[in-house]
Amino acid sequence: MTLPRFFAPDARDGVAPIALPDDEAHHLRQVLRLRPGAAVRVFDGAGAEWEAVVASTSAQAAQVSLERRVTPVREPDVRVTLGIGVLKGDQMDAVVRDATALGVAAIAPLATAHVTVPPRAWQRGAAVARWQRVAVASAKQCGRAVVPSVNAVARLEDAIASAGAELIVLAVEPARAQARGADAPLPRPASALLLVGPEGGWGAEEIALAVARGARMMHLGPRTIRAEIAPTVLLSSLWTQWGWGGAPSARRERLEARS
Repeated sequence: MTLPRFFAPDARDGVAPIALPDDEAHHLRQVLRLRPGAAVRVFDGAGAEWEAVVASTSAQAAQVSLERRVTPVREPDVRVTLGIGVLKGDQMDAVVRDATALGVAAIAPLATAHVTVPPRAWQRGAAVARWQRVAVASAKQCGRAVVPSVNAVARLEDAIASAGAELIVLAVEPARAQARGADAPLPRPASALLLVGPEGGWGAEEIALAVARGARMMHLGPRTIRAEIAPTVLLSSLWTQWGWGGAPSARRERLEARS
């Protein structure tokens, strides 16, 4: 039986009991209706996880007592930041949810030339806070002990500069990528910034900027892919190349041995 998991950023060894954040306490009390003594798991969002028990509940709060550390789900060896042009409503939620499950370390929403979401929808910070909550929920569901950070919406140039990534990958239409011979496998870096445009794609100046900063262009196949699906396709392709733990998958090794 899988134990319920709760996000507790203040969890520390030797500190008990731990008060859960309001959203997590509500989920424990009102949704799952857990009572003191119930077994749960707690993770801090930075990679640590514990077996715990519910210590107390009240009308507005819930506390848990940590019992022992457990080995969390393994994180990828490559630290990936996903830069994504801001998408509409639920589409952006889906990107954050799936990117969290696929192991990104950070998500960088981008205000690009072809973003159709009006600035008022994300300039006040409520949208970023919502996306961060989506990341927490996804980490709880998929078993991750790490919650990716969701950055404030930024320009492409600023996102590239702040990421400090060893490798930059720019997802583009097949015609653009093939024109520059972008079908070669990408080397496994220590860190990578993956850039995916909004529904309308990248502007020519944005592509030129990214390439000038050293970006490698990559296409995602011959078909037109919806913007909210593109990050999942890109991440899946790159994990297949790099391996979750840094080495190519056994299947790829077998295929290469036969060729």
